[in-house]
Amino acid sequence: MPDGCQLSITLCAILLLFSAATEADPDPESRIISYRSEPGGGAVFDGVIDTRPADLCRKASLSGARCLAPEQVLGPHRRLPNFSGLLWLLGSAGLSGEERVLVVGDNANRRDFIAGLLYLAGQQQIAVLDTRISGSTEISAAPGLVLSNIREKVFVAPMRSGRVVLRNELQALLASGNPPPLLDGRSEREYWGERVRGARGGHLPGAQHFASTAVNSAANVGIAFSSPAGDPIAYGHDGYEGLVYLARLVANGIASRVYLEGWSGWASDGALPVDSVSYPEPDDQAGAPTRVSGSQNIAVLLATAGGFAFAGFILGRLTHNRGAG
Repeated sequence: MPDGCQLSITLCAILLLFSAATEADPDPESRIISYRSEPGGGAVFDGVIDTRPADLCRKASLSGARCLAPEQVLGPHRRLPNFSGLLWLLGSAGLSGEERVLVVGDNANRRDFIAGLLYLAGQQQIAVLDTRISGSTEISAAPGLVLSNIREKVFVAPMRSGRVVLRNELQALLASGNPPPLLDGRSEREYWGERVRGARGGHLPGAQHFASTAVNSAANVGIAFSSPAGDPIAYGHDGYEGLVYLARLVANGIASRVYLEGWSGWASDGALPVDSVSYPEPDDQAGAPTRVSGSQNIAVLLATAGGFAFAGFILGRLTHNRGAG
């Protein structure tokens, strides 16, 4: 553990429990995914991917940048594409997988998602610019290049399929009694089931909380999770957040696999075990009193008084009629 560790006590304990400290990597650029604070600095890139919304990218971007926003990749409800479609898409962006690519944008999650996607696809080297580019002096007057309607290159890099864990594999690992470390990258409230974004709240059995937002604060600490059962398995809420998480772990030297379905997929199957299980409350609770405004209260009182008056009038008429009879 490095001096001056500013991580939470829980996170530090996790790192001590599941990891073995090593010397910090003297050359973070040698990692498949790395972060940069500026686009230049003498580095040479074979391509630039701009992850901002298409209208911003088309207006102006870094010289030679290709526009590839997450919206162009994801289906409804952030559904990940099939890999054959993904490889075609990357080929239409002029990538073969053998390049050193710089990923830029204004939003860290968008940048890291594309970086994680490229990593799984097999991209050889990925650098992520960890600052905004909108308004930057590095932006040229030239617009970003939209994706071609045809495949410019064939993406030939072998996919890192071994980095993906499927649901049945994860079930088998948990049932073995000796699974690898499970890393939950969601918020602490989601981890403990206080906030529910799926069919159920809670976390995978035995998973440790290591928030995605905290990973980069431990940058280059030189810690690698180790276990006889293999590299840790990371997950987020869904595939989008899982790839954001994976990119940050890999960029910080933590070799990881990813359960792409994430918590939302696991929680959707009620037969699967869960720790700290909780359930979402209905939006409208049956029998709950309804709050009304002051003007509504007056209207209700007037209507009620009118009802009583009308009932009294009817009762009086009935009594008079009976007396007359």
